[in-house]
Amino acid sequence: MDTPREQTEQTFDSYGDYRAALFAAIGNARQTLIMFDPDLRETGLESPQGIALLERLCAQSTRRDAVRILLHTTGWIERECPRLTRLLAHHSHCTCVRTVDPGARSWSQPFLIADERHVVTRFHQDLPRGKIGTDGAGGLALLATQFETFWMNGEASAVGTPLAL
Repeated sequence: MDTPREQTEQTFDSYGDYRAALFAAIGNARQTLIMFDPDLRETGLESPQGIALLERLCAQSTRRDAVRILLHTTGWIERECPRLTRLLAHHSHCTCVRTVDPGARSWSQPFLIADERHVVTRFHQDLPRGKIGTDGAGGLALLATQFETFWMNGEASAVGTPLAL
């Protein structure tokens, strides 16, 4: 008889708690991180702590797809995130940013999945409420599958791409 995998879940209801949950998940990641967000505005990834956590993951991961970020638009990163843009360019061998196909812009549930085990998700892009946890019941797999579908149909972004001068 198979032993069910442990499922733990916590909820949050503020952007501060959301950022803390994201940082904890990134800090626990060893190899991969996939993330969907409309523009990364509420994630705190531009902060020194966010950059340090992403830097550590990029340095230790052996994967070419260590960090994949899918966005509705890259405008906010381009205008307001010089540290994140620099990190993505420096680690372009293991990071990638794409934008969703215009037909998929109604997708409104931001999330992060670390090492295919830990998930942080907000229930809607306009609200801070969400949950964190590990998932043995398949909800994580549904988000990952949705991410992969939109990733394949998405458009490559110039954010983080080094110029070939």
